[in-house]
Amino acid sequence: MAVYTSLSESDMRALVADYYLGELVSFQGISGGVENTNYFLTTTTGKYVLTLFEEFEYDEVPYFLDVVAHLKHKGFNVPAALIDIHGERLRMVKQRPAIIVDCFPGEGLEQTSVESCRQMGAVLAKLHIAGEDFSDHRESHRGMAWWHATSKAILPELEPQQAALLTSQIAEFDAFIAEHDDLPKTTIHGDLFFNNTLFDGDVLSAIIDFYNACYSWVMYDLAIVVNDWCSDIETGELDMAKYRALLKAYLYEREPSADEIKAWPYMLRIAAVRFWLSRLEAWHGAKDDPERLAQQHDPRELQRILEARLRYTPALMEF
Repeated sequence: MAVYTSLSESDMRALVADYYLGELVSFQGISGGVENTNYFLTTTTGKYVLTLFEEFEYDEVPYFLDVVAHLKHKGFNVPAALIDIHGERLRMVKQRPAIIVDCFPGEGLEQTSVESCRQMGAVLAKLHIAGEDFSDHRESHRGMAWWHATSKAILPELEPQQAALLTSQIAEFDAFIAEHDDLPKTTIHGDLFFNNTLFDGDVLSAIIDFYNACYSWVMYDLAIVVNDWCSDIETGELDMAKYRALLKAYLYEREPSADEIKAWPYMLRIAAVRFWLSRLEAWHGAKDDPERLAQQHDPRELQRILEARLRYTPALMEF
C-alpha cells in the first residue's frame, strides 16, 4: 500500500470536513503494497483509512465497494466505504477515485501459523458461501484474458527457462479448463494473501483489500490462499501442517465437488502463475525507476512456488 499520490495537511482537512468524522488529528502514508495509495487518518472520532485508486477509473470502483457491502451485510469484518455528508461513498481526490473506511483493530501477520491457517480456512469457506448470492458476476481484470496478453508481452524479458515454464503452464491450464468449464464459481477475494488480513492477538479480526474481487472458480481462490499462507517463501514448498489445518477447516464448512477435487492441482499451479506474472509485469515495468522498483515484490517467490507445485501437489483431501 504505497503512496503514489501525495496529499497535504490542507487537502486532508478539507476531505475530513466532508465526512462525519470530527476534526483531523494526524495522517500518515502507508507503505508496503504496490497498487493503491493509502493513508491512515486519525480524527477526533477514531482511526480510518483513506484509499486512492491508482489503477481503476471512477466507474470501475463501485463493483468492489458493492462486494464489500454485501459481505459486511453477511456479518464479515470487512472495510465498507463510509458515506460522506453528501450521501456518497466514492469521490474524486487529486483526480483519483477515493474512499474512506474504518480502521479495524489488529495488526498484520509477520508470518502465518498453523492456528492462523486454521482460522483462515474456516472464514474463507464462509466467504465463498456468502458470495454465491452476490448478483453482479464481474470477470477478473487479471483473469485468463489478462494472463494471455501479459505473458506474451513479458516473454522477451524472460530467460528461456522462465518463458518455457510460463507458456507451458498457461497452455496446460487452458486445455484443462476447456474440458471443465462448468467448475463451481462464486464471488471471490482474488488476492487473499496473509498481508490482506488483520489479527487482534491470535484472532482473525478483519479481511481487507478486495480490489481483485471477481466472479471466478472457488478452487482458484482457495489455491491463492494456500500458496501464500502455507508455503515456505525460500523454497516454495508447502508446510504440510499449515496445509492440513487450513484445508481441514475449509472442508468442514464447504464440501467440494468431484470436479473441484480433480481441478485442485491445476488451480494451485495457475494461481502461482497469475501472481508470478503480475509480479513480473510490475518488476519489469519499474526496472528503470529505482524508487518504484524497491516497492515491488520479488517475482522469484512465486516462481519457486510454481516449481514446487510441479514437483509435488498434495491431494485436496490429503489429511
